[in-house]
Amino acid sequence: MERIQFGQFLFDTGSYELTCEGEVIVLDPRTVSLLLFLLDNPKRIITRDELQTVIWQGVIVTDNAINKLVANLRKTLNDDPKSPQYIQTVPKQGYRFIAEASVLKDVKSHLDTDQKSVKSNYVVKGLASLLVCLLAVVLVMLNSRASSELNYNENNVLTRVMGAKRSLVVAPSGESVSFLNDTRGKGNTLWVKRLNDQYDDVGTQVASGAYYIDALVAQTSTHLIFTGYQEEQCGWFKVPFAEGTRTLAAGKAQLLGCNKLVSHQFTYDTRQDVIWLLGHPKQHEHQNTLFKVDFTTGLEPINVTLPKGWQFISLDLKADSSELLLIAHNSQGISQFFTFDTTSHTLTALGSTHQQIEFGIWGHESDQVIVVSASKPTQLQSINVQKGSERTLASLTDRICCELARHPNNKDYVYSTYDKNIDLNWRLTGFELDNSNGNERLPAFANKQIGIYFTSNRAGGNHIYFQAPAQRAAQVIMMDEHMRLRELAVSPDDKLLLVNHNNHQLWIVDSERKNVLHQTSLDGYGFAQSWINNTLFAVTVKQKTSRSVRVYNRQLQLVAELPPSWMRIMPDRANREVIYVYNQDKNVYRFTLADLLNGQMQKGVQLGEVEHFHQGIVEDSVLYASDHIEAELTIYKLNDRHLQFLSQNPFDGYYGFDVKDGQLIYASTRVFSSDLYTTQAR
Repeated sequence: MERIQFGQFLFDTGSYELTCEGEVIVLDPRTVSLLLFLLDNPKRIITRDELQTVIWQGVIVTDNAINKLVANLRKTLNDDPKSPQYIQTVPKQGYRFIAEASVLKDVKSHLDTDQKSVKSNYVVKGLASLLVCLLAVVLVMLNSRASSELNYNENNVLTRVMGAKRSLVVAPSGESVSFLNDTRGKGNTLWVKRLNDQYDDVGTQVASGAYYIDALVAQTSTHLIFTGYQEEQCGWFKVPFAEGTRTLAAGKAQLLGCNKLVSHQFTYDTRQDVIWLLGHPKQHEHQNTLFKVDFTTGLEPINVTLPKGWQFISLDLKADSSELLLIAHNSQGISQFFTFDTTSHTLTALGSTHQQIEFGIWGHESDQVIVVSASKPTQLQSINVQKGSERTLASLTDRICCELARHPNNKDYVYSTYDKNIDLNWRLTGFELDNSNGNERLPAFANKQIGIYFTSNRAGGNHIYFQAPAQRAAQVIMMDEHMRLRELAVSPDDKLLLVNHNNHQLWIVDSERKNVLHQTSLDGYGFAQSWINNTLFAVTVKQKTSRSVRVYNRQLQLVAELPPSWMRIMPDRANREVIYVYNQDKNVYRFTLADLLNGQMQKGVQLGEVEHFHQGIVEDSVLYASDHIEAELTIYKLNDRHLQFLSQNPFDGYYGFDVKDGQLIYASTRVFSSDLYTTQAR
């Protein structure tokens, strides 16, 4: 065993432990392999082919996967690629480890045998014999356990086609996986890839015929079940499908008007020929309900009640049984496992975990659930729901999202990765944005100082950062690892940050003291938040089909609530005594702050109609309206009695944007990759 010192870091080659000034830094297996290889090959150029051979054991991976791995190690070492201390990029050749490294040998202490008495020798010999016996027993137990427990150290990449792989399904006794590949400009295409290791192909595209497929539900030995459209009619379809199918033919359909339903998770019961799903009606609050889709009788909501603050997020039916796995979580990051008997409709709690599970399925073994959590998004975990024990089956550099399937060999699992690099974009001379190789989202200008706030997962979880000109971004506050930061707003005096967690909680953060002052839970789905002034802010809360615009103070006390016909408040950033409000008829009105707080809605001045938008900001009587679906930014001048159209341009600001002095900053996808994997249990 050696300990290697380089810079301020110490790496233990025996325990694979990296420390910095005594603090242990956790590394995933691939990052450990990369660091070891760099330390073993200092001062020389290491090619991408070498990394592919050593790290991925020859499996062909994308350049982005290699870039991501190197970037993650650089981030761990706090190494700037523009001025590297450790890892240097050699253009068009590879990488070079440039730091000086020295090996520190461990010094083992020796017993002073001259001071041992005869009595102590007998004691030592007796203890040694006992230890040998105990060691033999332990080895027998470990060998017995090892013989029954599979080793999941390896993974195999199944696909090498561009696009987002999702909605994967595997027939219980089949030899292939079917999935949708989503590419910009082409939409969803259906693909089939063989699971056997000996086949090194990219997969086969299957023509969807008269169908447009939104999501795959299941695959049997004879049929493919999916939801989508046929001749512009939304429905659930069951069509003939076998290993050699090249074009989907007409099949059984249940046309339900399912375009009125948002479906998030599916599972199929082959015995009853029904689909179980989690979803909710469109335009309703995002609170999942259990539904059953019968190809004969149609759609049926199933009444399953959870305590307040909990919501279902995942489901899976155990093969050839009536045991439906339901996973629920709350805003505190705790997840609960349930079984639902599809025959008796009884719900039984199994166990819980202090992780916010994103999705999960039944495992191959009894009481085993395979999950991915928000706190460990790059790991595939196995949880025994009875014992509460956890085990990592796979650890990658990319995020695992958003479906899992059991492999027909009864030991492995098929899953997809979904990795985005989201950057901030802002063209301003003298201000270089500190983008990382992670996701920078929700940009918000500071008002009194020069700089920007934003969220980033560069340190592993979603946290809030601030960047001033000519400086690196600094963390403002570390948020809980399970938190999903949906919106971020800065008070006019820059002292407070309003944070939206998972659209169901509001947090007020003191940006100077870097702590949470107040937090509250919403009784609905919260969005469209904005500061009115230094003491008041507005948020829209959706409850089923209704919306309410609420005004709170900085202590999170409700100050005012607008009538149901109003949908969103937009203060003028340049004159906060003027408030613009958008109503359900798509009209924009102007109010004074006093009239708004006093409920004098009849005093509003109607300016005109604006098509639906997802995010709206007003500055100096100019409305910037962003539409995520059409990926457009439309700008209007808000005059005294009417609005004036100024421009409409393509705009990739899905992950947030802000405006200050006419300058726009926005977050958009720079790099995207997605692959299909299978574990390789030994």
